[in-house]
Amino acid sequence: MQKTHAFAILAPVPEEHLLSGLEAIAAQLDADELPPDHVPKVAFGSMDFEVFGAAEKLRDGQAIEVLIYASHAKGDQPLNPQMTWHGLYVGSVGSRRGRYPGKGLYRPKSTATDSPNWAVFWEVQGLEPLKTPVPIGSLRGKDKKTNYQARFLPEGPVLIEFP
Repeated sequence: MQKTHAFAILAPVPEEHLLSGLEAIAAQLDADELPPDHVPKVAFGSMDFEVFGAAEKLRDGQAIEVLIYASHAKGDQPLNPQMTWHGLYVGSVGSRRGRYPGKGLYRPKSTATDSPNWAVFWEVQGLEPLKTPVPIGSLRGKDKKTNYQARFLPEGPVLIEFP
């Protein structure tokens, strides 16, 4: 799948779901019911259907770089928040009564106790920690003139200029 450089997505995801997402990827690689050429993905829930609707319109069928802020992380957090994970956004699906309508194999096990109240699920391939963290202050919202403040914390997904 081609990747667009027109924009990217900045999103917070609880650290436990990112780590559990890696386990979901490993489970997909080991699953007999999936075809050998299946590319593993992880689905995260969100109420921000407008953001993902805009992304769908703009992406023209291409994958979108996603920079992820590990929220609710254990241990000391830097004074200036950083993106520490990334992946490729490959699409979103509406929820079914708040739950993911696809295979449970795509959801991190750590989300099993989440309340079924999500509006949309966004799917990511190639989820992995970044080798070098990216300061949020080096990023800029899509069509904005200035970068985010050094201590800006995303409360939900936002479209950003491609870094």
